[in-house]
Amino acid sequence: MPKVVGIDESILKRATCRQCGAINEYMPKEVRVLWSGTDYGGGPDGAEGFNCANCGEHVITKRW
Repeated sequence: MPKVVGIDESILKRATCRQCGAINEYMPKEVRVLWSGTDYGGGPDGAEGFNCANCGEHVITKRW
């Protein structure tokens, strides 16, 4: 059975919350689809990201 002996910090990324200014450090697996749909013209509209650890607002890492 595998055993965790630590975390490789080279995969960690950082993003700043636009609401409170907190710098969040996150792992790529923590990113999820925040919303997905279509815009007024019928094209795709959505975002990926996570919730800020300080204020709970959405921190967007990718938008389409």
